[in-house]
Amino acid sequence: MDSLLKSTAVFLCTLILAGCASTQVSSDANLPSTTEARLWEDVHTLTTQFPNRNATDRDQLARAGGWIANQFVALGLQVDLAPTPALPISDRPQDVNIIAEIPGTTNPDEFIVLGAHYDTEVNTPGADDNASGVAVMLELARRFTDNPQPRTLRFIAFTNEENSNSRDAAGKGQSNGMGSLTTALSSKMKGENIIAMLSLEMLGYYSDEPNSQKYPFPPQMAAQLGMELPTTANYIGIVGRTADTPLITQLAQSMSEAGTIPIVAAPLPPMVTAIYRSDHANYWMQGYPAAMITDTSEYRNPHYHKPSDTIETLDFVRMARCTDALDAAVRSLSNPN
Repeated sequence: MDSLLKSTAVFLCTLILAGCASTQVSSDANLPSTTEARLWEDVHTLTTQFPNRNATDRDQLARAGGWIANQFVALGLQVDLAPTPALPISDRPQDVNIIAEIPGTTNPDEFIVLGAHYDTEVNTPGADDNASGVAVMLELARRFTDNPQPRTLRFIAFTNEENSNSRDAAGKGQSNGMGSLTTALSSKMKGENIIAMLSLEMLGYYSDEPNSQKYPFPPQMAAQLGMELPTTANYIGIVGRTADTPLITQLAQSMSEAGTIPIVAAPLPPMVTAIYRSDHANYWMQGYPAAMITDTSEYRNPHYHKPSDTIETLDFVRMARCTDALDAAVRSLSNPN
């Protein structure tokens, strides 16, 4: 088994490095000058160079991870390639999470985790789901690389969030291949002090049309919970369990104070199972406070898990405003005081 693990590690590193080498390195000298342009460029790269980054093309999925790793390296950050437990089968590369950190200046052993999955569902280029989340995560990494915060910022590009990509080799059931499960378990085993985990899950689709926003529960439920939820899809949601209300409240306050985009806080009871449908849920399972930052996916985006989830459907002005709001949230969470 030791020899198999070693050969797997060599194969993995070779593949990732090949992916990095085959993709143009970004640097401060050639990055676009505006947040909107940088977000567009990152989404464009993921959706055109790696449109099949899923279970149908594991090599391309690995190369997409290599490209993301390359963006962190270009910022001068050390990158950790964290494999999921499942070993490669035949010519299948091992799936990896891409992790980069900006050490905290005063509280380096306290972590703020910002994660976004880079895989897509089969038959979709995944512009909103979830190239948008990856692009925002990369932009935040750029902003904080030369501006470290008191707490350590950990950026993770997760593999295998989508159901079809995290199944076992026979395509049946769920395996332990979900990338965020691997990282959450690792943090728990190490006893890491994660102050908050934010899952950046679809951040690019908006609409000003009346009744463009739906929810995974009837309107009367929101009323019973004392919530007034908008029916226009022009905001960013902060979704979590009622147990995460303190985190959700802090996020909503800091993001709203940024004044760049409407923010809706939604602490919901566990009976609303839709709140578990992203990488933050694996951190909940390990006892960590977490929340999903989202445009609410299929509850507003008609292109969800379809071939039409393309870059042309996204609003990069509002994505940039969302990034500004998250910038404020990270600063708030990173301050122990």
